[in-house]
Amino acid sequence: MKKKRTKCYLYTRVSTSMQVDGYSLDAQRDKLRKYAEYEDMAVVGEYSDEGFSGKNIQGRLEFQRMLNDIQEGKDSVEYVLVFKLSRFGRNAADVLNSLQLMQDFGVNLICVEDGIDSSKDSGKLMISVLSAVAEIERENIRTQTMAGREQKAREGKWNGGFAPYGYRLENGQLLIAEDEAEVIRVIYDRYIHTNDGVSGVAKYLNSHGYVKKLRQNNTIPGFSRDFVKDVLDNPVYTGKIAYGRRRTEKKLGTRNEMHVVEQSEFPVY
Repeated sequence: MKKKRTKCYLYTRVSTSMQVDGYSLDAQRDKLRKYAEYEDMAVVGEYSDEGFSGKNIQGRLEFQRMLNDIQEGKDSVEYVLVFKLSRFGRNAADVLNSLQLMQDFGVNLICVEDGIDSSKDSGKLMISVLSAVAEIERENIRTQTMAGREQKAREGKWNGGFAPYGYRLENGQLLIAEDEAEVIRVIYDRYIHTNDGVSGVAKYLNSHGYVKKLRQNNTIPGFSRDFVKDVLDNPVYTGKIAYGRRRTEKKLGTRNEMHVVEQSEFPVY
């Protein structure tokens, strides 16, 4: 009598669209498929999140879809295979809660590279330890990254991302973009020398033939009150680099939900 093959899902993740830790999505899939074949497992579903951090499960749509399929008993799987535990998640609470949910429906986790199987007594203990280590590692990386960015700001260097309207980036340096700069000059001139106010300045630009250059990060045509306010509030137009004007903070009363908070005080270099 032919033995019934164990069914499994494959889950892969990278933090950016390029790669993380040197493990591309294709490399992860290849390793997992070979493991499944070696263990005579039938792969009945593959889930992959590209460009998402492991700090929590928010926004990881494929991960959440996989958990939903497990809860619904869609394919009667017994295992989820991941390349390393860090691909499953880097937040200890999320990892353990997600694993408990899977086990409630008879599904266990195998971390191929780490040699961990949560169906074994030692497996869940190792997952608890490694999850905590991964979370500490993630926080250390974040702290080091933030320290590096603050040092760049101290040196008057741009910290990355899109150049503010009126500037262009060249070799990491902010240079005036003349095709946008006139709008910035008009905003400051009108705000200082007229009684237009923020809304009035926006209205003036829209009614006097000024055309907003559409960028990859700003596809809204026309000049809004918020656009004018952002220009007036940004120290970069006085030749200074601000650091930490906005910070990502945990929402009070939640475990992992984050939001962006405007800071009333921040250093300017």
